[in-house]
This record gives sequence, C-alpha cells and structure tokens, in this order.
Amino acid sequence: MVFYLEEQVRRPAELIEALALVWERSVCVTHGFLSEDAIVGMRPEVRGELAGIDMLAVAFEGQEPAAGAQAARGESGHGIRGRKPLAFAGVAHGKLEMLFVDPAARGCGVGRALLAYAMSEGDVHRLDVNEQNPQAIGFYEHEGFVVAARSNFDGAGRPFPLLHMERASGIRAEMASGEWFDAGDAALARDRDHAGATIRRINADVSLSEDDRRNLLCELFGAVGEGSAVAAGVQVDYGYHIFMGKGCYFNFNATFLDGACISFGDDVWVGPCCTFATPLHPLLGRERAMRHGADGTSHLAERNLPITVGSDVWLASNVTVNPGVTIGDGAVVGSGSVVTKDIPPRMLALGNPCRAVREITEQDSVADLLAKAGVA
Repeated sequence: MVFYLEEQVRRPAELIEALALVWERSVCVTHGFLSEDAIVGMRPEVRGELAGIDMLAVAFEGQEPAAGAQAARGESGHGIRGRKPLAFAGVAHGKLEMLFVDPAARGCGVGRALLAYAMSEGDVHRLDVNEQNPQAIGFYEHEGFVVAARSNFDGAGRPFPLLHMERASGIRAEMASGEWFDAGDAALARDRDHAGATIRRINADVSLSEDDRRNLLCELFGAVGEGSAVAAGVQVDYGYHIFMGKGCYFNFNATFLDGACISFGDDVWVGPCCTFATPLHPLLGRERAMRHGADGTSHLAERNLPITVGSDVWLASNVTVNPGVTIGDGAVVGSGSVVTKDIPPRMLALGNPCRAVREITEQDSVADLLAKAGVA
C-alpha cells in the first residue's frame, strides 16, 4: 500500500470525523477489553483530543501531491479534501499520546512510519499503552521502547492497566539507566525549562481552576491516578518520571528530583516539605563541578537511581527519600526522617538515618472510632 505523511495544522470537522472513524475501527480490532458502550462513551473524548493535540500527523493513501498542486488546492495541513486517511499519530511535549492505524492498512509499515516521524519531529521519548493490548506492546518494544512503570487504571480512572514506556536509547534513557551520564545535555535542559514553566504556572496562576491545575499535572507527570492531588509549592526536575497511583495526596512543598522513575502505589499520603531525590553526583569536587566546553556547552556528571513507594504508605512531614530506595506497602515513615535504605512493608520507621522500629499490627487499629463515625 502506498501512503504519505502530512502534519495537520488546521483540523476541520471533516478531518476530525474521518480520524475518529479510523480510531474506532482500530480499537474494535485491537482493544477487545473495551465494550461497545465504552467505545461509544469515548468518542467525544477522542474528538476533543484530535482537535487539541499539539502535533497531529496523518498518513493518507496514495502518492503525495506535488508541492505546486498541493499549494494551489490549499490542501497542505488543511484537512482531507477527498483524500483517505489510513492512520494518525498525536504528540504533546515529547509524549506519543495516540497512534491508531485503520485495520485495512495494518502490516504496510504506516504505524512504523508515523512513530518514526513522531520521534524525529516531535522528540517523542515516552508513551502509554494498554497492558491488555499485547500487539501494541510488542510493536513498541520492537521499535525500541521499554516499560518504565505501570498503573492499575488508565488516565480516566477506568480499570484498564497502563504500561508507561520510554525509549531504550538516547540521552533520557542514559539519564534513567543508573550509569554516569552528562546532565548538561541541551535536550534535558529544554525538558527542565518546560517543567519549570509548567510548575510555576501550577503554583502561581490564581486564575487556574482545580480541573485546569490537575490537567497540567497530568500532562507533565508520567501518571496521576484518579483522586490523586498535589498541593501548592510542588517542584520537579522533569515531571515525566513521576508516576502516582489513585487516591494519593502530597501536601505543601513536595519536591521530586526525577532523573529516574519515582513511582507511588495507591493511597499514598505525603506530608509537607517531603523530598524524593534520585540524582547522585561525583564525590570528588573537581569532578562534581559544572564544566564548560570550548563551544560554550555545559557538562555535568550525574547518575540516577529510581525510588519506589508502595501502596497505603504514609510519609510524615519533612521526610527525605534518597536514590534507589524502596518503601514497602503499608509502611509509615516518621517526620524528619532521612530514608537511605529500603523500608520493609507494614513497618513503622523513623530517624536519621531512617530505621524500621516495629511492625504495624491490628493493635494500631482505630476501627472503633471509625465505626462510631459510621465510616468503618
């Protein structure tokens, strides 16, 4: 099958409707876990995403029109005008938000071509895929992506687990690999600038509604589960390495230095002024200092180790979690603790350095109080 790619700047209604039909035909084949009612309910959401996505590339059937003829008809980036769309890809801030191929066009390389275009023109380095869609998982793995984290629910809170995937090569993969890398890379600087601008808006723009604020967090973070919230004063390095389950709450002035993944399970509570830091720097001062090349580029040695926090965890105020730490399900960490080593599940831990002091048992229950309140 012959096809060509074209980025769509203007998106008239006929284009949106044609692409929505491509989406529907695609998910009917690949998303067997979705009911017909679920697909119908998602149609308005898909149309809205197609209209508002930062970058939208479409694969059309046939030969690409000559530049002169294209300009004369005003087709370039302006819709379909009788052309047949076969597939499309949508990108926002380095994330592949959508890639769907009409079943009639599968196997002809159109999906691979769109993904390559998204990586080259949209700097795509991350994406989400339904865990129940093994064909898509295999496709992305074949194209050089690996699983970085998992969520039990999709972005709308539906019980469809998501795998959060990242490119296995490139500077961002180096950053998250645990090995030494150059943190002065220009692409990473752009990522930090984008994250900083978004966080400043989240923290300071009083005109934002709670829904607007949450939407910005969802766009910046790797995952924000249903019912999860982050209070004012939050700071991040990149944002896209932060993965939160459902029902989590982060109180004022949470800090995430997310060079590697920082993952939280469900129902995690975090008190004010807590820090989650994945970076490590050289111990020798002469190697730790920022270096500048003859061409004006900056160079900084760094490596990152991931942080994993299980479900039903409570971290009290002013807790610092160091690189490479895992905190098990149901653990509680006392205020002011500096967590340098793993904390086992269902343990009360505290101190600097933080140590597990005892197991949390049914003797710690406040069920009687909850029963009196009628919420047991």
